[in-house]
Amino acid sequence: MDCSKEKNIASRFEDWTINSEFDNRSYQIFVSKPNQAPPPSGYPVIYVLDGNAFFQTFQEAVRLQSRKTEKTGVIPAIVVGIGYPTDNDFDLTNRLYDFTPSAPNNFYNKSLGVEDFQKTGGADTFLKFIEEDLMPQINKKFKVNLQQQTIFGHSLGGLFTLYTLFTHPKAFQNYIASSPSIWWNDRYILNKVPQFMKYFSGKKLEVSVFLAVGSLEKEFMINDTKELSNRLSTLENNKLKILFNEVKGENHISVVPTILSSALRFVSKY
Repeated sequence: MDCSKEKNIASRFEDWTINSEFDNRSYQIFVSKPNQAPPPSGYPVIYVLDGNAFFQTFQEAVRLQSRKTEKTGVIPAIVVGIGYPTDNDFDLTNRLYDFTPSAPNNFYNKSLGVEDFQKTGGADTFLKFIEEDLMPQINKKFKVNLQQQTIFGHSLGGLFTLYTLFTHPKAFQNYIASSPSIWWNDRYILNKVPQFMKYFSGKKLEVSVFLAVGSLEKEFMINDTKELSNRLSTLENNKLKILFNEVKGENHISVVPTILSSALRFVSKY
């Protein structure tokens, strides 16, 4: 084994443990900073949910492609992975709680046939942690462009990304929702769309939304994501930019690395 190579890869990012001030839960935070000096406006920041699984994929894509921005369209950015103190790719119990809006008791059990009750409905508390605990620490440690903030979430993480867009649209300027679990709570998230569109139509916000799903996913996943894209596209406001990508030949997991380059180009602003 080439230990020097392993050490070099590890040195590309920092690894923090943060306890939330709001519910005393622990998060493992992974942070990578570009080798390039920050521009006058500061670095863009990309927040990646399920950081244990997806952080390294994102940070390597940004690191490699931003070396030749003029060719790839991807600019240097700080990547922040939000994960959990575990060796597993996914902490199923914690992500289920953090990524879901509140729902009727036992909704998860009844809809998916799960026998043991699992705690859900922590999205508001998790968003508070991101906005009021984590982001201030990132902004203090690095020179950050507060007008180029991106959040990525996949599956239930995609649901949380949409929930953040519809309830706190100023939290980020770019939203990447991969295979979002729109089905949650009888497609509850779609009820938020009319209010969001009414709010957004009267504002000067600039927001970019990237929606993606694999063509090999379940039909309802594809149809729900298409429906949301179509609804958002009816908003007569050129400040809201929507891109929908149904990726041919990809399934619920393989879709993530497949969309990475196009999603990074979409949120990169020179």
